[in-house]
Amino acid sequence: MKIVSLQSVGLGTFYVERTINEAVYVPYYIGVGAMVDDLRGGYEGVIGGDKITVTKIEFGFDYQGNKLPAQPDTYFVHSSDGHIRVLPADKYIAEWSE
Repeated sequence: MKIVSLQSVGLGTFYVERTINEAVYVPYYIGVGAMVDDLRGGYEGVIGGDKITVTKIEFGFDYQGNKLPAQPDTYFVHSSDGHIRVLPADKYIAEWSE
């Protein structure tokens, strides 16, 4: 089984809805294959002609990074630009799939 998406517990983040100029609160969603959200209502952009997307999500002991200690209550979100975002497990709900 592997993690295919994460969703924040609670409100997550907000965007300014431009048509009404008001803050709109929404859960923060991260999905494998989806673009990486910049938490400001947009996306982190492109590298050349490629969109920056989430390539895989791992949980605590599943992460096999170089010289990093095991982090049991942590999600590791890998993206196509080579970055790894580290998120606390108690703030996100994971969706698992085969």
